[in-house]
Amino acid sequence: MNFNIWPITVSVIQLFILALWIAISLLVFNAVGEGSRALGFVFAIPVFILFVIIAFFKISELPLIPFIAKLFQTYIFDTTKKFQVNYEKEDPTKVAIKEAESKEKKQIISYKKWQIDKEIVDDIENSWLL
Repeated sequence: MNFNIWPITVSVIQLFILALWIAISLLVFNAVGEGSRALGFVFAIPVFILFVIIAFFKISELPLIPFIAKLFQTYIFDTTKKFQVNYEKEDPTKVAIKEAESKEKKQIISYKKWQIDKEIVDDIENSWLL
């Protein structure tokens, strides 16, 4: 529930905060200001201004308490997690080359020693002439 007071829209919660802290400011003024009213104002005005700021605080449509909770969530609880950052990463191209080398078929080349005898050459020549 909101109340429009000329340029300002005040909710019921804001009114309760203001009423509570006006009472606390009045208690500070009465406790400190028994000897001097100026000293009472010096201590009461900052308390009142602080809670006027709290009552009307709004950033990104968030009041103060949800805003502080959002800050805690963002910067403390939702930190990024890093796993295994203490090792050196392998280069993907080197890994692909090693995989290709391991899949290649190895060829075994054996050289046979050929011996040609004079008799075999003669047989070939004679068979060709026929």
